[in-house]
Amino acid sequence: MVKWIGRLIGTALILSLVISMNSTIMHAEQSNIVGSESLSPQAVLGQSIKAVKIADPKGKLNTASYQVQFAKDSKDFFSIHSMSPDRSGEHLIIMYQTEDEFFASVKDKRQGFRIASIQVKNGKKVWETVIQNERPHDGVYGVESNGEMFVAGEDKDTFYLHTINEKTGKMTRTIKQPHPAASTFMLWDYWLMNNNQLVVSYAINNKSTLRYFDPAGKLLNTRTLSGTVWDAEADHIVVTDGNALRYTLSVQDHKGNATFKKSIVNKDYSLFVYLLPDLSVAVESGMPTPKGYACRLTKYDAKGKKQWQHAITGPDFPYYEKGNHLMAVHKSSNKVFFLNDQGKETHPLAGNGTINLAAKEIYFEGQTTRIADAQTMKWLAELQYQGEKPRVAWLGKQQLAVYDTKNSVIAAIRIKG
Repeated sequence: MVKWIGRLIGTALILSLVISMNSTIMHAEQSNIVGSESLSPQAVLGQSIKAVKIADPKGKLNTASYQVQFAKDSKDFFSIHSMSPDRSGEHLIIMYQTEDEFFASVKDKRQGFRIASIQVKNGKKVWETVIQNERPHDGVYGVESNGEMFVAGEDKDTFYLHTINEKTGKMTRTIKQPHPAASTFMLWDYWLMNNNQLVVSYAINNKSTLRYFDPAGKLLNTRTLSGTVWDAEADHIVVTDGNALRYTLSVQDHKGNATFKKSIVNKDYSLFVYLLPDLSVAVESGMPTPKGYACRLTKYDAKGKKQWQHAITGPDFPYYEKGNHLMAVHKSSNKVFFLNDQGKETHPLAGNGTINLAAKEIYFEGQTTRIADAQTMKWLAELQYQGEKPRVAWLGKQQLAVYDTKNSVIAAIRIKG
């Protein structure tokens, strides 16, 4: 499933609200460590890392040491859009642009970006795939269960979805979807099915088109239905048919057989609908207020019966789905919670800096970056860094990738308890 990648939602029918992608672009800039131009990347890293911690099995962070796996100049990776591990934790997958590609993309003339796999143990590039004539639409945030990565790009006319093999870098599928002709409500998303087929959904004006592709990218079937397809799980989809305030909510299989249908009347606007593995549904809705957004999450069981409702007022849209769990993010207090079967906040995590939810982890990013497991809500590691905060990615096996944009260093360290 790729629903954690982002919410690709337009704005016209939701009071011009914009749900933007949670993707950070980082460029190499001039150094902020005195004399660092004469230091090796490993020496720069040694000056910048002030302390590391690793969590014990109960999630308690303890002071630790670290070993540098590799540290290298990152100027060749001018603009890194994302960093993530492969399934083994032995390779770092990055999406990036060279300097020429980045500035060409900004000018909207010649575009291009790259996906590369780097060995964590020594920094050696294993493979690189170049995607030409497209701008990055989103980053790469993990590898699917079948060993493929989803990579999205776009040009002025078309969305592109590529699937890439994690071991070889070979592009296995390329799917194209034209942009809408006019600015309007639009939802474009894609999911991997149990039989390794790929389903791509494009919804506009309360009408969805589903296209099904085999593992080689051959189009197998096209299906059009009334309503907006929001999410998919196993062999089912969740659909709303109507407008943002009054609609029919249904869970159905790919032949159109409904598990349940339910009429909904909202006092605020539907923003997103989640389908969980047990085929229960959560509807996120909200309304602008002087203090931000008054958002609600309403949970229905697999038969469509309402279970509970949770509310938050804040500057952003606060709810996320991670597998079997629903999460609430309080950005004003830098806290993240699970929502239990009664909609109560449990398993609190608190930190400083920017909260960033990745595929499997929760990051509290700052000069001190803390990382937690999004499935267990237990801490994994902590990095204390001098200077501008680095970009950090948990690679598993007590390994961290560190990207220092100011000092043009990319590295991987192993934390030793």
